[in-house]
Amino acid sequence: MSEINVIVLEDDSDLRESLVNMLELSGFYVDSVGCAMDFYQILNAVRYDVAIIDIGLPDQSGLTIIEFLRENTGLGVIVLTAKSTISDRVLGYDSGADHYFTKPADGFELVAAIKSLHNRMAGQLPVLSAIDSWRLEKSTWQLVSPEGKAIKLTAKEMSFLNLLMRHHGDCVTRAQLILELGYSGDEYGNRAMDSLLRRLRKKVLDGLYLELPVQTVRSAGYCFSARAIILTGN
Repeated sequence: MSEINVIVLEDDSDLRESLVNMLELSGFYVDSVGCAMDFYQILNAVRYDVAIIDIGLPDQSGLTIIEFLRENTGLGVIVLTAKSTISDRVLGYDSGADHYFTKPADGFELVAAIKSLHNRMAGQLPVLSAIDSWRLEKSTWQLVSPEGKAIKLTAKEMSFLNLLMRHHGDCVTRAQLILELGYSGDEYGNRAMDSLLRRLRKKVLDGLYLELPVQTVRSAGYCFSARAIILTGN
């Protein structure tokens, strides 16, 4: 059997270290991180086969991450969490988990699940080694490109991008944007928003060497036309 690459997302450092040691002794290649932000970044670096995900994380729900993995990668997904009710388990499976373990999990059973999942999925689903998503990191006030380059944002720029990204590619009207930005609903407010967007496009082009993927929807408003993730921070 070829080496199985595992990524562990667990915010408890002691448990994370224990898991890594156990999995490495079982013959797996293992990387580990403690928050969603680091998880998305490390996905660009290594081709993983299986992800072990905690649900209660400091900066994003593990369920959201599982949904992202199911929609955009071919990784096998194992939940390892303290949440143990039937409704919690149903939410985990509905989000796209292949296996659901509650803490503390038996190490032998977890290893068997990883091997079984890898064998079942091998050759069936493509695994993406690079995640082409833009990230809005609210804790650091940054917009991060799919290549990992970042620029600082102002409060108005944050509000503008946050509203667009929350709509996942759907159109946001000018009226909604003007209200969100706290501009007046007159000609001055419209000019202020247009000026904000022009400055933001220039900032992204100058700082990230990319076009900002904000598309104008004629006679309606704007949409964020690329894949996007919002990280809220602590």
